[in-house]
Amino acid sequence: MGSVDADGSAGFLDQAAQSRQEVMTLLQSRSLMVVSGRRLVISLLTGVIGDRCQWFGSATGEGEALELLSRRQPQLLFVTHPLRSGSGLELVRRAKALHPKLRCLLFLEEESPPLVRAALEAHCDGICSDQGVGFGHLVAATRAVLGGGFYMEPQLRDLLARACRSSLAPTGPGLSERELEVLELVVRGYQNPQIASRLHLSVETVRSHLKSAFQKLGATGRAQAAVMAVCQGLVSWHLDELP
Repeated sequence: MGSVDADGSAGFLDQAAQSRQEVMTLLQSRSLMVVSGRRLVISLLTGVIGDRCQWFGSATGEGEALELLSRRQPQLLFVTHPLRSGSGLELVRRAKALHPKLRCLLFLEEESPPLVRAALEAHCDGICSDQGVGFGHLVAATRAVLGGGFYMEPQLRDLLARACRSSLAPTGPGLSERELEVLELVVRGYQNPQIASRLHLSVETVRSHLKSAFQKLGATGRAQAAVMAVCQGLVSWHLDELP
Protein backbone atom coordinates (compact mmCIF):
# COMPACT_ATOMS: atom_id res chain seq x y z
CA MET A 1 0.00 0.00 0.00
CA GLY A 2 1.19 3.50 -0.75
CA SER A 3 1.36 6.27 1.79
CA VAL A 4 -1.88 8.09 2.50
CA ASP A 5 -2.08 11.80 1.68
CA ALA A 6 -3.79 14.20 4.05
CA ASP A 7 -7.01 13.86 2.05
CA GLY A 8 -6.72 10.07 1.78
CA SER A 9 -6.34 10.16 -1.99
CA ALA A 10 -3.34 7.80 -2.15
CA GLY A 11 -5.18 5.07 -0.26
CA PHE A 12 -8.23 5.55 -2.45
CA LEU A 13 -6.15 5.24 -5.61
CA ASP A 14 -4.40 2.15 -4.25
CA GLN A 15 -7.76 0.55 -3.52
CA ALA A 16 -9.04 1.39 -7.01
CA ALA A 17 -5.90 -0.04 -8.63
CA GLN A 18 -6.16 -3.25 -6.61
CA SER A 19 -9.85 -3.63 -7.48
CA ARG A 20 -9.11 -3.10 -11.15
CA GLN A 21 -6.44 -5.80 -11.08
CA GLU A 22 -8.77 -8.25 -9.35
CA VAL A 23 -11.55 -7.63 -11.88
CA MET A 24 -9.13 -8.05 -14.80
CA THR A 25 -7.97 -11.37 -13.34
CA LEU A 26 -11.53 -12.63 -12.78
CA LEU A 27 -12.56 -11.75 -16.34
CA GLN A 28 -9.47 -12.98 -18.13
CA SER A 29 -10.49 -14.88 -21.29
CA ARG A 30 -14.21 -14.38 -20.53
CA SER A 31 -16.65 -13.02 -23.10
CA LEU A 32 -18.52 -9.86 -22.10
CA MET A 33 -21.07 -7.37 -23.34
CA VAL A 34 -22.01 -4.05 -21.72
CA VAL A 35 -25.28 -2.17 -22.17
CA SER A 36 -25.82 1.27 -20.65
CA GLY A 37 -27.77 4.41 -21.46
CA ARG A 38 -24.68 6.42 -20.56
CA ARG A 39 -21.61 6.09 -22.73
CA LEU A 40 -19.48 7.27 -19.80
CA VAL A 41 -20.41 4.10 -17.89
CA ILE A 42 -19.53 1.97 -20.93
CA SER A 43 -16.16 3.72 -21.15
CA LEU A 44 -15.58 3.30 -17.41
CA LEU A 45 -16.37 -0.42 -17.45
CA THR A 46 -14.29 -1.15 -20.53
CA GLY A 47 -11.48 0.97 -19.08
CA VAL A 48 -11.56 -0.77 -15.70
CA ILE A 49 -11.68 -4.25 -17.20
CA GLY A 50 -9.21 -3.66 -20.02
CA ASP A 51 -8.56 -5.99 -22.95
CA ARG A 52 -7.87 -9.30 -21.19
CA CYS A 53 -11.41 -10.48 -21.92
CA GLN A 54 -13.34 -10.87 -25.18
CA TRP A 55 -15.59 -7.89 -25.75
CA PHE A 56 -18.69 -8.91 -27.73
CA GLY A 57 -19.88 -5.35 -28.15
CA SER A 58 -21.76 -2.59 -26.36
CA ALA A 59 -25.12 -0.88 -26.75
CA THR A 60 -27.08 2.00 -25.27
CA GLY A 61 -30.61 0.64 -25.80
CA GLU A 62 -32.64 -2.50 -25.29
CA GLY A 63 -33.37 -3.19 -28.97
CA GLU A 64 -29.77 -2.73 -30.05
CA ALA A 65 -28.57 -5.01 -27.26
CA LEU A 66 -31.03 -7.77 -28.16
CA GLU A 67 -29.93 -7.59 -31.77
CA LEU A 68 -26.31 -8.07 -30.63
CA LEU A 69 -27.32 -10.93 -28.36
CA SER A 70 -29.11 -12.67 -31.22
CA ARG A 71 -25.72 -12.92 -32.97
CA ARG A 72 -23.32 -13.33 -30.06
CA GLN A 73 -23.56 -15.17 -26.76
CA PRO A 74 -21.34 -13.62 -24.08
CA GLN A 75 -20.76 -15.31 -20.74
CA LEU A 76 -21.48 -12.13 -18.78
CA LEU A 77 -23.74 -9.18 -19.52
CA PHE A 78 -23.26 -5.87 -17.70
CA VAL A 79 -26.48 -3.83 -17.79
CA THR A 80 -27.46 -0.49 -16.29
CA HIS A 81 -30.98 0.76 -15.67
CA PRO A 82 -32.42 2.90 -17.13
CA LEU A 83 -31.20 2.66 -20.74
CA ARG A 84 -31.25 5.32 -23.45
CA SER A 85 -34.20 3.43 -24.97
CA GLY A 86 -36.05 0.55 -23.38
CA SER A 87 -35.49 -0.98 -19.97
CA GLY A 88 -32.42 -2.59 -18.45
CA LEU A 89 -34.72 -4.78 -16.35
CA GLU A 90 -36.68 -5.97 -19.38
CA LEU A 91 -33.42 -6.51 -21.27
CA VAL A 92 -32.22 -8.91 -18.57
CA ARG A 93 -35.52 -10.77 -18.67
CA ARG A 94 -35.45 -11.13 -22.45
CA ALA A 95 -31.73 -11.87 -22.57
CA LYS A 96 -32.18 -14.71 -20.07
CA ALA A 97 -34.96 -16.15 -22.23
CA LEU A 98 -32.69 -15.94 -25.28
CA HIS A 99 -29.62 -17.38 -23.52
CA PRO A 100 -30.61 -19.20 -20.28
CA LYS A 101 -26.98 -19.71 -19.20
CA LEU A 102 -26.12 -16.02 -19.57
CA ARG A 103 -25.03 -14.35 -16.33
CA CYS A 104 -26.34 -10.81 -15.86
CA LEU A 105 -25.02 -8.11 -13.53
CA LEU A 106 -27.34 -5.11 -13.20
CA PHE A 107 -26.35 -1.61 -12.03
CA LEU A 108 -29.18 0.62 -10.82
CA GLU A 109 -28.95 4.38 -11.25
CA GLU A 110 -31.73 4.88 -8.68
CA GLU A 111 -31.75 3.04 -5.37
CA SER A 112 -35.31 2.09 -4.46
CA PRO A 113 -37.01 -1.04 -3.07
CA PRO A 114 -39.41 -1.35 -6.06
CA LEU A 115 -36.50 -1.38 -8.52
CA VAL A 116 -34.57 -3.92 -6.47
CA ARG A 117 -37.65 -6.15 -6.31
CA ALA A 118 -38.11 -5.79 -10.07
CA ALA A 119 -34.47 -6.77 -10.60
CA LEU A 120 -35.01 -9.90 -8.52
CA GLU A 121 -38.12 -10.76 -10.51
CA ALA A 122 -36.12 -10.35 -13.73
CA HIS A 123 -33.68 -12.97 -12.32
CA CYS A 124 -30.61 -10.74 -12.34
CA ASP A 125 -27.60 -12.64 -11.03
CA GLY A 126 -26.13 -9.55 -9.39
CA ILE A 127 -27.58 -6.18 -8.37
CA CYS A 128 -25.44 -3.13 -7.58
CA SER A 129 -25.67 0.63 -7.51
CA ASP A 130 -23.88 2.11 -10.52
CA GLN A 131 -21.92 4.32 -8.11
CA GLY A 132 -19.90 1.22 -7.17
CA VAL A 133 -18.63 0.54 -10.69
CA GLY A 134 -14.87 0.24 -10.74
CA PHE A 135 -14.37 -0.45 -7.04
CA GLY A 136 -14.85 -3.19 -4.44
CA HIS A 137 -18.46 -4.06 -5.18
CA LEU A 138 -17.65 -4.78 -8.81
CA VAL A 139 -15.02 -7.30 -7.67
CA ALA A 140 -17.35 -9.05 -5.21
CA ALA A 141 -20.28 -9.04 -7.63
CA THR A 142 -18.23 -10.35 -10.55
CA ARG A 143 -16.74 -13.13 -8.45
CA ALA A 144 -20.15 -14.25 -7.16
CA VAL A 145 -21.93 -14.05 -10.51
CA LEU A 146 -19.25 -15.88 -12.48
CA GLY A 147 -19.09 -18.49 -9.73
CA GLY A 148 -22.76 -19.33 -10.24
CA GLY A 149 -23.93 -17.39 -7.20
CA PHE A 150 -26.07 -14.33 -6.55
CA TYR A 151 -24.87 -10.92 -5.32
CA MET A 152 -26.65 -7.89 -3.94
CA GLU A 153 -24.70 -4.84 -2.87
CA PRO A 154 -25.01 -4.46 0.94
CA GLN A 155 -26.55 -0.98 0.82
CA LEU A 156 -29.26 -2.22 -1.55
CA ARG A 157 -29.79 -5.29 0.63
CA ASP A 158 -30.20 -3.09 3.69
CA LEU A 159 -32.53 -0.72 1.83
CA LEU A 160 -34.69 -3.66 0.80
CA ALA A 161 -34.59 -5.17 4.29
CA ARG A 162 -35.89 -1.93 5.83
CA ALA A 163 -38.73 -1.81 3.32
CA CYS A 164 -39.53 -5.47 3.94
CA ARG A 165 -39.71 -5.00 7.69
CA SER A 166 -43.01 -3.17 7.14
CA SER A 167 -44.34 -5.83 4.75
CA LEU A 168 -47.94 -6.97 4.89
CA ALA A 169 -48.98 -10.55 5.61
CA PRO A 170 -47.22 -13.35 3.72
CA THR A 171 -48.51 -14.07 0.21
CA GLY A 172 -46.00 -16.69 -0.87
CA PRO A 173 -46.11 -19.56 -3.37
CA GLY A 174 -47.12 -22.42 -1.06
CA LEU A 175 -43.90 -22.99 0.88
CA SER A 176 -44.16 -25.61 3.60
CA GLU A 177 -43.59 -24.78 7.27
CA ARG A 178 -40.27 -26.65 7.20
CA GLU A 179 -39.13 -24.86 4.02
CA LEU A 180 -39.88 -21.54 5.70
CA GLU A 181 -37.88 -22.58 8.77
CA VAL A 182 -34.92 -23.49 6.57
CA LEU A 183 -35.14 -20.20 4.64
CA GLU A 184 -35.35 -18.23 7.89
CA LEU A 185 -32.00 -19.70 8.93
CA VAL A 186 -30.50 -19.09 5.48
CA VAL A 187 -31.47 -15.42 5.84
CA ARG A 188 -29.69 -15.32 9.20
CA GLY A 189 -26.49 -16.61 7.59
CA TYR A 190 -26.51 -20.30 8.59
CA GLN A 191 -24.94 -22.88 6.29
CA ASN A 192 -26.53 -26.27 5.57
CA PRO A 193 -24.72 -28.26 8.33
CA GLN A 194 -25.68 -25.61 10.91
CA ILE A 195 -29.29 -25.60 9.70
CA ALA A 196 -29.39 -29.40 9.90
CA SER A 197 -28.09 -29.36 13.47
CA ARG A 198 -30.46 -26.62 14.59
CA LEU A 199 -33.55 -28.26 13.07
CA HIS A 200 -32.47 -31.84 13.87
CA LEU A 201 -32.42 -32.82 10.19
CA SER A 202 -29.88 -34.45 7.91
CA VAL A 203 -27.86 -32.19 5.61
CA GLU A 204 -29.40 -34.00 2.64
CA THR A 205 -32.92 -33.19 3.92
CA VAL A 206 -31.96 -29.54 4.25
CA ARG A 207 -30.72 -29.56 0.65
CA SER A 208 -34.01 -31.14 -0.43
CA HIS A 209 -36.07 -28.46 1.35
CA LEU A 210 -33.93 -25.73 -0.21
CA LYS A 211 -34.26 -27.21 -3.70
CA SER A 212 -38.04 -27.30 -3.32
CA ALA A 213 -38.11 -23.72 -2.00
CA PHE A 214 -35.95 -22.51 -4.91
CA GLN A 215 -38.36 -24.05 -7.41
CA LYS A 216 -41.43 -22.54 -5.76
CA LEU A 217 -39.85 -19.08 -5.54
CA GLY A 218 -38.26 -19.22 -8.98
CA ALA A 219 -34.86 -18.55 -7.40
CA THR A 220 -31.50 -19.68 -8.77
CA GLY A 221 -29.74 -20.07 -5.42
CA ARG A 222 -29.87 -19.66 -1.65
CA ALA A 223 -29.06 -15.94 -1.51
CA GLN A 224 -31.65 -15.01 -4.12
CA ALA A 225 -34.24 -17.30 -2.51
CA ALA A 226 -33.63 -15.67 0.87
CA VAL A 227 -34.05 -12.16 -0.51
CA MET A 228 -37.19 -13.12 -2.44
CA ALA A 229 -38.69 -14.78 0.64
CA VAL A 230 -38.09 -11.62 2.66
CA CYS A 231 -39.60 -9.42 -0.05
CA GLN A 232 -42.75 -11.54 -0.09
CA GLY A 233 -43.07 -11.30 3.68
CA LEU A 234 -42.50 -15.04 4.14
CA VAL A 235 -39.63 -14.72 6.61
CA SER A 236 -38.27 -11.91 8.76
CA TRP A 237 -34.95 -10.22 8.04
CA HIS A 238 -33.44 -8.19 10.86
CA LEU A 239 -30.49 -6.02 9.92
CA ASP A 240 -28.48 -7.03 12.98
CA GLU A 241 -28.71 -10.68 11.91
CA LEU A 242 -27.31 -10.22 8.40
CA PRO A 243 -24.03 -12.05 7.69
